[in-house]
Amino acid sequence: MFYKTIASAILATAALALPSKAEQLRFSSFEPPVAFLTSQVFPQWGKNVEDATGGEVTVKMFPGGTLGRSPAQQLKLVEDGVADVAFIVAGYNPGVFPGLTVGELPFVVTSSKAGSEAMWSMFEQGLLEGDFDKFKIIGLFTTTPQNVVSKPKIIMPEDLKGRNFRASSPNLLVAIEDMGAVAVGGITGPTIAESISRGVIDGSFNDWNAIKTFRIGDTIEHVLEVPMGTSPLMVVMNKQKYESLSAEAKAGIDKVSGAAFATMFGEAFDAYDATAKEEYVAEGKIEIHAADQATMDAWKAASQPATDAWIAGGEGRQELFDAYVAANSN
Repeated sequence: MFYKTIASAILATAALALPSKAEQLRFSSFEPPVAFLTSQVFPQWGKNVEDATGGEVTVKMFPGGTLGRSPAQQLKLVEDGVADVAFIVAGYNPGVFPGLTVGELPFVVTSSKAGSEAMWSMFEQGLLEGDFDKFKIIGLFTTTPQNVVSKPKIIMPEDLKGRNFRASSPNLLVAIEDMGAVAVGGITGPTIAESISRGVIDGSFNDWNAIKTFRIGDTIEHVLEVPMGTSPLMVVMNKQKYESLSAEAKAGIDKVSGAAFATMFGEAFDAYDATAKEEYVAEGKIEIHAADQATMDAWKAASQPATDAWIAGGEGRQELFDAYVAANSN
């Protein structure tokens, strides 16, 4: 009996020492598996989560729309629990996170790192309007400033007149209309190249990462580098799933999310954007136009009415705009 008791105690102690089965989070992305964010940045966050939680939580990527193909459906996937975590383009969910639209305004964001860190700061200060409480917000980001990407040559704002031009947000669509173009919405990243090749649109506002990821570079001939706003991005988690985790697991996730994730994302995005541009420069198939001061001034003046309309469109927006501009300048 004595030896049986000792053996039972040893087995019980050994069982306690064994790690419990890891909780695996399903991370949905509409991007193709080889896309930079989906193949490198988001998996790196997943590894950081695993390390920070001591293996209690792991993350599995479901790329290419495996859990839901439409970019506009990703938020619903998280809300319904089909995905635990998802990559969200805020502009594809109009009216849900209106505060994030400050990142869409032209001539504000200077880099993905600056824009992403500033956006998280606005969130922590409670300056962003939106349905954030419905989700666990893992990260808020911006792309690098978007360029004027087109099949025909577009240098000055008046060159847009009569052109069918695409943007991912209502704010930029307003800017396009103000410049005399036909504003085209509802075209998501994965369908831009096809829309250009079929003549549905003459161009779009896109960063170099998007130009490469969605093969837009195969269909365009010109890129004018003026900072026509960004595309605010998010990573969100099902709130109930997050709350079901242990305190230690939640603390680990928090440690590598938020401000830390904004910095990691921004640095990686800026570096990749520069590399993508270098590849197109080396190919020499796209004519890249660097804007001089007069060109910059013309585009800033042409897009200013859209910025003014955004500021006038809601209470507290002037405060948010001023704070966000200041944060991007630091």
